[in-house]
Amino acid sequence: MPQDLTTADMLRVLAQATTTVTAEHTDLTLPVDGTLPAALDGLLLRNGPGRFERGGRRYRHPFDGDGHVTKLDIHRGAVRYSNRFVRTREYQDEARAGRMRHRAFGTNLPGGILGNCFQMRFKNAANTSVRWHGGRLLALWEGGPPHRLDPHTLATIGPEDFDGRLKNPFGGLSHRLTPLLPFSAHPHLDDERGDLYNFGLVSGSPNRLMLYRIDPQGRMHPPREHALGRFSFVHDFAVTREWLCFLLPHADFDVPKTVFGLKTAVGSLKIATERPMQALLLPREPGARRPLVLTGPPGFVFHVAQAFDDAAGRVVLDVIRYGLYPDFDAFEDLFRSPPNGAMPRLERLVLDPAAQRCERLSLGADVDAQGFELPISAPAPLGTPQRILYGVGAPPGRRAPYLTAIQRLDTDTGRLTTRDFGLDLTGEPMLVPGDGDDEGWLLSLVIRADQHRTDLVVLRAATLDIEAEVALPHAVPIGFHGCWVPRAALARGG
Repeated sequence: MPQDLTTADMLRVLAQATTTVTAEHTDLTLPVDGTLPAALDGLLLRNGPGRFERGGRRYRHPFDGDGHVTKLDIHRGAVRYSNRFVRTREYQDEARAGRMRHRAFGTNLPGGILGNCFQMRFKNAANTSVRWHGGRLLALWEGGPPHRLDPHTLATIGPEDFDGRLKNPFGGLSHRLTPLLPFSAHPHLDDERGDLYNFGLVSGSPNRLMLYRIDPQGRMHPPREHALGRFSFVHDFAVTREWLCFLLPHADFDVPKTVFGLKTAVGSLKIATERPMQALLLPREPGARRPLVLTGPPGFVFHVAQAFDDAAGRVVLDVIRYGLYPDFDAFEDLFRSPPNGAMPRLERLVLDPAAQRCERLSLGADVDAQGFELPISAPAPLGTPQRILYGVGAPPGRRAPYLTAIQRLDTDTGRLTTRDFGLDLTGEPMLVPGDGDDEGWLLSLVIRADQHRTDLVVLRAATLDIEAEVALPHAVPIGFHGCWVPRAALARGG
């Protein structure tokens, strides 16, 4: 496959990959090309934007599309497909009205300043991830509370407040704007204890970083809070045996401009990614040690691939770092004339709490040469080093962040194995572990260029050989995150 894709090719397929879904299906049996491994027995759940316009007006930002959850039920070599939009309050309100009625993360309402001034109840898009834990299936969006779904029908049950723990306790304007606290789209599960860790960012005076822990039965502990001097854009975090780690970039929201309707929330970002990020270390166990702030590298991080404490007491983070924050307001320019730093790269950061310093390391020449995003690893106790990482990427030499490959990295040797799909866009791979030394299988939704459909592709994780392909009945837009739920876990509710 040629690696030098033309701008016209990329923009054409991206337009196909951001087309509104018009049909919802229930338990539709899909054709399978190849053989699905017998060990695949469970649900693959994915979430992402599925509606990109209302009333003939297109959302201005790719993160604003309404949440669309897909379920692929794999059992005894067969696949049944269901998909549903998440019926948030805002989704239903706009469906009834037939037009936009709520501001979104990157899209203001019609009417300019007058139409947006003091309109601070943003649409909860519920479009970033979907997670099963403690008997709850949750559609997640980092700017607001999660929405609970029925795991069998995908019907929306409603906002989830964890028995009142997510109710905003701060009163005043903060409570009026966000009655329920934000709950990030990147929770981390401790496979050893069964606890789920997450966070939320609350604007105010002070800005607050809320820390959550939910036990295996779905009960949330009383949230912790940590005051922040800046209201930065933080999408993901890291959990080790000792620490919760947050990388705070110089990408800070200008809240007054947003409040007065002068800018969208994302348009208000004051970006200086040439400045060093701050690495905030908070003790995993409250009071175990004092919080620390270290100076990190410049740039911006969406995702953390893994994190662990080494034998010397240092915190090791494998992160996806951008040299600059991607300008989604000029989305097509990222592919017409991508600036230096537009491609995401996988790097290792070593934070030394004792020496108060951060070192940036390469994971190998092959990794340095290729894009890498949407990283995953095998389920494990939090803070356990993972030798093998998987993700999506782009071949060497490509400057635009047009990600068409599934990748496997051995972090010990630096060996990077890549399967490129040419013009087809690859979604975040989900790992289904095998037994013993068997790495298992990767499941990815791949958008087939110019074919107006999406395929589920099943690859052998160790080699990236394709074992089966399953054609979905329609094209599913580019998604973000999801989960694999083994049938046994679904049956026991955990």
